[in-house]
Amino acid sequence: MKKILSLILTLLFSANVFAGDYSKNNPMNAKLFEEIQQKEGTKITIKEAVKMALKDSYQVYSASKMKEISDEVYNQMKSSYYPYVDFNASYNRALLRSKSLAKTDDGEKMVEISPVNNTFTAQLQANWVLWTGGKVKNTKEYGKLQSERGEYQLRHAKSMVAKEVVNYCYMIIYASALVHVQENSLDIANQHLDETKARYKQGLSSNLDVMTQEVRVNNIVPLVLQAKKNVELATLYLRQILNKDPESPIYLTWIEDDLMIPEIPDLQKLYDMAYEQRPELIVSKLAADIAETNYKIAKADHYPNLSAYGNYGYNGYTIEGLPDNNHYYWGSNIGLQFSMPIFHGFSVSSQVKQKEMYYEDAKASYENLKKNVRIQVKSAWLNLEEAKKRIESTKGVVERAQENLNSKMLRYRNGLISQLELNDAISDLNDSNLTFVQAVHDAHVALSDLNYAVGMETEDYE
Repeated sequence: MKKILSLILTLLFSANVFAGDYSKNNPMNAKLFEEIQQKEGTKITIKEAVKMALKDSYQVYSASKMKEISDEVYNQMKSSYYPYVDFNASYNRALLRSKSLAKTDDGEKMVEISPVNNTFTAQLQANWVLWTGGKVKNTKEYGKLQSERGEYQLRHAKSMVAKEVVNYCYMIIYASALVHVQENSLDIANQHLDETKARYKQGLSSNLDVMTQEVRVNNIVPLVLQAKKNVELATLYLRQILNKDPESPIYLTWIEDDLMIPEIPDLQKLYDMAYEQRPELIVSKLAADIAETNYKIAKADHYPNLSAYGNYGYNGYTIEGLPDNNHYYWGSNIGLQFSMPIFHGFSVSSQVKQKEMYYEDAKASYENLKKNVRIQVKSAWLNLEEAKKRIESTKGVVERAQENLNSKMLRYRNGLISQLELNDAISDLNDSNLTFVQAVHDAHVALSDLNYAVGMETEDYE
């Protein structure tokens, strides 16, 4: 039932494929979000950037190795179910033979115990643990849980990398839009400066008006330069997480669909998705299960152990040379071994209490993380909803600010308004564009945070 619910929710809300109805959430101002012309190089989409990072980033590589290690830990733990078989062989040469005190006709004196110089032994020995109070079973379960935790830790690392890449991509898009906004503002200011100079020659404007507009132009130039620098910085950070050289000619490309926001399910469905898919939450639950298993393993030390053993061996003795048929024999034994702990100075009880407290702490940590995940989901959802509303509200403001500027420009040319009023209209348009671009950026960052909070899969990128 959980898998079916997860599948339905994933189909309803899949940012990896940008599913949903975009008609209400399309920014609709493509010019502001056009790409900045870059030098020749390789252009990659957001999806390609995430795919590249998942393949090459050190975080994913390290988590992959840790998963392989945890898988081998599981294989090691499973070995407790099988018998251990060992082969031992030895050769011993007596340089000085052992002696013992013995009575002789001449009284007591030291005599050689045996005239043997060479001893040959070989033995095949097997030992099989039959019962340990559940320790073997829980040891295997411990290894299995460790393997599962390694898998979800890898998923968590991939989610983190995907989130960072997406955020850097939208940082590039945002910085590029700021370049367009500032360049547009500079272009309008230069046009206004040219008109002011022309009006000054005609005696319709003062020298002060010209100087004021020149200052305004000069104040915008640094903003353009700063915006272009931010594009380069964001691209640099993207190359870094892609594990590429800072001078690698890799640039981001995007289309209008990348600016669209999908329809989002209600909060309860998002909570369900997070409980079902969030890797950190699953890792925390597995940590509690591992702590419980360790507790059971510790308790098993209170119970007796039963094991079976058997051996088959060769023994040969000679004074000189190799043993012949008269100087060796074969021997074998089988049996059961039982051991029962009686008193170990309360060490076993103390270990059991320690493991129990670790288990209780792991359960409390899991419950606390569940609450934090709900907070993260709702926080990202609120940010996204608020940013979407800002997009809708600022779209109309941008259009009205542009119409207002066109009207003010015409009135200024006809001498009906002052330069100050025109500059106010220019500032209003610039501020509206900045607010709109910021809203689009914030919406996509919030969407990325929401994807991470609900534990969206990254398989579509790979």
